[in-house]
Amino acid sequence: MKFNSIIVLFSALFSEVLGLNILGVFPYQGKSHFFVFAPYLKEIARRGHNLTVISYFPLKEPVDNYHDISLAGKTKILEDVFPIYRSYWSIIQISFFLTNSGQENCITLLDDENVQNLWKTKQKFDLVLVELFNSDCALGLAHKLGAPVVGLTSHVLMPWHYEDYGIHYNPSYVPVLFLEGGTKPTLYQRIERSIFHLYFVYLHKLTCRRNNQKTLAQYFDDVPPLDDLAKNVNMLLLYTNYVLSGPGLYPPNVREVGGYHVTKPQELPQDLKKFIEESEHGVIYISFGSMLRATSTPRDKLEAIIDAVSEIPQRIIWKWEEKTLPGNPKNIFISNWLPQNEILAHPKVLAFYSHCGMLGTTEAIHYGVPIIAMPVFGDQPSNAAAVEESGLGVQIHIKELTKETLLEKLRIVLNPEFRKRAKELSKVWHDRPQSPMDTAIYWTEYAARTANYTFRTPANSPPLPKLSVCCRRPQSRHRPAPYFAHYSRHAPLAAFKYSIMKPSVLISILSLLVLTDYACSLNILGIFPYQGKSHFIVFRVYLRELAKRGHNVTVISHFPEQDPPANYHDISLAGSTKPIEDEGPFQTSYLILLAVSWFLAHSGVQNCDTMLANDQVQSLIKEKPKFDVIVVEQFNSDCALGVAHKFDAPVVGIMSHILMPYHYQRLGIPYNPAYVPFHFLEGGTKPTLYQRVERTIFDFYFRTLYKYYTQRSNQNSLAKYFDDIPPLDDLARDMKFLLLYHNFVLTGSRLFPSNVIEVGGFHVIDAKPLTGDLKKFVDEAEHGVIYISFGSVVKATTMPADKVQDVLNVMKQLPQRFIWKWEDKTLLVDKNKLYTKNWLPQVDILAHPKTLAFLSHAGNGGTTEAIHYGVPMVAMPIVGDQPANAAAVEESGLGVTLQVRDLNQENLLNAFKKVLDPKFRQRVKEVSKAWHDRPISPMDTAVYWTEFAAKHPNFTFRTAAADVPFYQYINLDVAAVLITIFILNIVALRILINKCRSKKKVTTKTEKKKAKRA
Repeated sequence: MKFNSIIVLFSALFSEVLGLNILGVFPYQGKSHFFVFAPYLKEIARRGHNLTVISYFPLKEPVDNYHDISLAGKTKILEDVFPIYRSYWSIIQISFFLTNSGQENCITLLDDENVQNLWKTKQKFDLVLVELFNSDCALGLAHKLGAPVVGLTSHVLMPWHYEDYGIHYNPSYVPVLFLEGGTKPTLYQRIERSIFHLYFVYLHKLTCRRNNQKTLAQYFDDVPPLDDLAKNVNMLLLYTNYVLSGPGLYPPNVREVGGYHVTKPQELPQDLKKFIEESEHGVIYISFGSMLRATSTPRDKLEAIIDAVSEIPQRIIWKWEEKTLPGNPKNIFISNWLPQNEILAHPKVLAFYSHCGMLGTTEAIHYGVPIIAMPVFGDQPSNAAAVEESGLGVQIHIKELTKETLLEKLRIVLNPEFRKRAKELSKVWHDRPQSPMDTAIYWTEYAARTANYTFRTPANSPPLPKLSVCCRRPQSRHRPAPYFAHYSRHAPLAAFKYSIMKPSVLISILSLLVLTDYACSLNILGIFPYQGKSHFIVFRVYLRELAKRGHNVTVISHFPEQDPPANYHDISLAGSTKPIEDEGPFQTSYLILLAVSWFLAHSGVQNCDTMLANDQVQSLIKEKPKFDVIVVEQFNSDCALGVAHKFDAPVVGIMSHILMPYHYQRLGIPYNPAYVPFHFLEGGTKPTLYQRVERTIFDFYFRTLYKYYTQRSNQNSLAKYFDDIPPLDDLARDMKFLLLYHNFVLTGSRLFPSNVIEVGGFHVIDAKPLTGDLKKFVDEAEHGVIYISFGSVVKATTMPADKVQDVLNVMKQLPQRFIWKWEDKTLLVDKNKLYTKNWLPQVDILAHPKTLAFLSHAGNGGTTEAIHYGVPMVAMPIVGDQPANAAAVEESGLGVTLQVRDLNQENLLNAFKKVLDPKFRQRVKEVSKAWHDRPISPMDTAVYWTEFAAKHPNFTFRTAAADVPFYQYINLDVAAVLITIFILNIVALRILINKCRSKKKVTTKTEKKKAKRA
């Protein structure tokens, strides 16, 4: 294994690749922000890219390939400028500071001569990196330079970012950057969030963004609205991670990279090192960052801190701006600058008393140091809530700070059990398939490789009335454009060659690390009660790979292995139910859809009973062997979750298709018919009004049928065998991960929480050479071949005779040969033109370079194989997820859709001509290239997160959205309170006006009486 590692690393070092010419624009003067970006920017330059950086913080020591355009001296650097106090008024002050500084920074940026030279000399950049904070001015500059944009943050999302990225904001479980409260806020906090969220969004839009637009117009006459440019950012590198911040619902163009700024600790200064190492009981570190003045701490609060730390045996290290502390306590080391990273890395540092800035919090979780969080402003309140909810620390609010309360918090975090929990949390923080830095660099380079690819979710496009068609949780998809930028633009500023690691080499290295990272063999149980062969074809490859990697795998299914690998054990349900294969009719209608719904509901119940009645399954439950993780198919039954519960092991769900209607709620994923395709219906991300109404009705129907028939029946069946099964709804929400069988390149950008992992493509195995008469038929095809198959569920021979004749007539008009999966032995066409068989090696056919197109029902298996090999599709969906897949095929640029009702000679011929066009086929190859462009292969991804669930069984990764009551989710109580307050104010105002009028009348009458007397 070591030899292989050396080979891979050697290949990486000497791969010949093209470097990028990158511009970084950081117009904000906050030092704490740039601290985060600096290591990332240096790493970009270190990896061979030519980097030009506009900022207030030029390098003190030059770095190869790194060039500064300095704004230093043009405005005051923000450091130690904010006092330690907190109120609504301070939040309002900060909001205006952000607005004003955003506009001032825009003017400073565009007024700089060196910056102006960039567009005046028409310099070409492959990519522009932009800090997205309190100004969008840099987006206008990037547009002028004509380069794709990667946004960066050093914090959680700002309120106005949600709309820009089509991310659903809900005060019921999403913290607001400037306010207290975590994912379970009180009613008061939700009202507070709602008001301040709207306040910040509209303040930014109506002041800062509008002023930025006017400033840009003074320099350029062709800058689109900044609202549009913000929505067109190719990638956002978000400085968070779900282990600390909780699972967010993000589209694929928002990548969590929290932690990349933490560098390898250096040697401590001698006096500080001596102070720490001589501490018999360890050290507590106190710092309120670079933005807050510790010396502005109110006198009574300062005394409370000093008194509290004087009563504990630990020594104290305190970042303090003055030379002495009141009372000159002996156990405290003070300095106006301290090497925070090195201090927190020291094993004798037991706790960190902090304002909870993102940098210090990240460093604390990196080293597993518990935090006492005392937030003051900015993102600190939401960070502090995350610290407490994650188990990394506790909160103390400055208004509640006394000697007693601080001592209580110190005792909590110094408790050995608490510190152990923090170390375990740190271990989970580090457990990633890629390091934060590698993740950030990979997606930066990815944005350049796919410069014209659209990642935007349609959630930020539909008008408000469309978004409110359904009150269920909105979900998001993107629609990729059919063209890709060729990764070949050269850096004009570069006088020499630059190089980066090829993605393929990077994937090889990461895959190698994944394979060797977790050597311990797991005992895994797989439960697959559905008898659909097309589903198990997908899972089979994954299950065999788990066994191949040394895990002990036991599988309950209807499809026992004929030649099982070592460590693979079957509990067979074969013969108890007829497998579903070649049974579907070749037509579509609402009646068929209803029939399918009842088949799924009934078979979900039947399969549960079949599995529970199986002697081997019952024996397994009675013996109760220890399983490390249980893999369960999520389809038309939750019965397997009840069985899994008996083994008390973490559960990983797995699917061979897109989400079913009833899966959204359990995973906390928003669903909205305005832009989310429905599993069983036609239409993509831009449905008609009719399609949206159709989706809304059928979504409700399928969820209701599942909940009140299938799931209830499963619960009753389980109750016959076991008396301790919790509600299946609760078990479903408790799944650690869901391995979802699609990828955003094909199915579009959606909002998924961190425990929903896209793994589409892992079933596609290496193709084998064709053999025999099929090989001869394909090789001799002068103009290539077109492959036709409607999968294992739909019989091609059930196609109406007139439709069959239309297909045959089209064959005669095209020069290509045809291969057709056909269940009958007779088909009246020349054998030199058409090859038929009831079974065909589909992967091997699609992999052949002479296969030019694929006429298919758009099943997920075949569609995945088509995009894997870059074969254009004519999608003719019939049942199940096929309509949604077909819409994705067309919107992604992989092919065209032809509905069964529209199948005739003319339409089919036009469809074939379109996909056979060389330009169309070239675009499909580019789509395929993007499909393969992943930091880790789909199989390694699936295996990694399966093992992750086993390694961390006590951690919950589900989003808080899955646990929010419906009335809170749609904010009924918040709306009721705000409406009540509005009405009461109107009533009070009316009463006041009436009183004033009455008083005026009385006064007038009195004056008249006086006048008469006079």
